[in-house]
Amino acid sequence: MFLQYYVTESTTGNRVNIEINAATKTDLDATRNGWQTVWNTDFILDPQKEKYAAKTEDGEIIALGAYRVRKGSVAVYIAYIESQPESNPTLVEHKKYSGIGKAMIAFGIQLSIDASCNGVVVFEAKTDDLEQHYIRDFGARPVASLYPDGPKTFMIADEAAKNIFSSYLF
Repeated sequence: MFLQYYVTESTTGNRVNIEINAATKTDLDATRNGWQTVWNTDFILDPQKEKYAAKTEDGEIIALGAYRVRKGSVAVYIAYIESQPESNPTLVEHKKYSGIGKAMIAFGIQLSIDASCNGVVVFEAKTDDLEQHYIRDFGARPVASLYPDGPKTFMIADEAAKNIFSSYLF
């Protein structure tokens, strides 16, 4: 089984292959220049979270993700995903790349499979628009939230996880 993650260049519609690897300190430090979130907070740097950077073949960072992976758990927790400033819909009107969120969720599903969690991922929706996007486009299902007044929690599992994951199989 070979996975090839990719995003789509918005202006051309061309597919751009990406690699997702452990984030370096340099990758995280790059968030000081225009990113929505600076990736040096205690929440992000928590050693229980694995940090990954998605980069184009040219080394351009297009996204960062923080995941909590625990062997024997029932799911991988996607703690935070962020697109580069040029592709972040909260920062720009026209994104440079599309499909970043799906690729980062698919990577979480891969981590879940590798950790014997059957491809199950759990995450929070930061906004009502994202909540609807996750349900409509990814088949996410609401689950009980750890924080009653916090963001809504969602799970992607079973057929929905298989559909996302298999779109990157070659």
